Amino acid sequence: MHHRPAVEIKNLYYAYPDGTTALRGVNLTIEEGESVGIVGPNGAGKSTLLLHLNGILTGHGEVRIFNLPVEKKNLREIRRRVGLVFQDPDDQLFSPTVFDDVAFGPINMGLSQAEVAAAVSRALDEVGIAGMEKRSAYHLSYGQKKRASIATVLSMNPDLLVLDEPSSNLDPRARNEFSELLQGMKITKILVTHDLPFVFENCDRVVVMSGGKIAADGDAFSILSDETLLSKYGLELPYGFYPAVRDPSLKPHDRKMEN
Repeated sequence: MHHRPAVEIKNLYYAYPDGTTALRGVNLTIEEGESVGIVGPNGAGKSTLLLHLNGILTGHGEVRIFNLPVEKKNLREIRRRVGLVFQDPDDQLFSPTVFDDVAFGPINMGLSQAEVAAAVSRALDEVGIAGMEKRSAYHLSYGQKKRASIATVLSMNPDLLVLDEPSSNLDPRARNEFSELLQGMKITKILVTHDLPFVFENCDRVVVMSGGKIAADGDAFSILSDETLLSKYGLELPYGFYPAVRDPSLKPHDRKMEN
């Protein structure tokens, strides 16, 4: 069964106005339904690449999202379909209440009041903070803020979820809960992060970026168990973590199919 790719990037170059080149010919295809971790040292171009997925930045080359070229006339549709979740929830949450934050996208999409309310409660339910509509984001824990920031994009029913450093600043328990939340979401996901165990838990495939290019691309297990490759790009697994514990190429639903 062949899906259309969720993301197609061909020969993408990008230089910032100050002349710093951040992307140097990136080629990347992500199929619908994949969970992909993008890792690499600081300055590798990971965040710059993310910002091309919904047209915040536009470089030279081709970027297509579900076959739509990322260009002005398609931005509204692309931004509905690509849910971009920033590293800091305070960049995403700025309204008086959680309801207002999560309703922002659906209101802009022109949904009716009843549809907006339904979209908000569905999104909050999906991220496990149902009933917090009237709360102010200011009074949420950091982990709840992270969930609320995902809800602000889920309320638009995106086809692709893009998360920048999703596990940063979470305590171990919130991090585990957040990881479970992501694993339960049946949606194409791209995670950009330094947290390699988090990538291993949540991604089938890992893309290593370095110097604005893709340096390696493969299944999560083979990339994260290749110590030579990781150390070459300044990536370190935490002490005592070794990805051989479970084979990520066998997801629970695949195991059923074998019997």
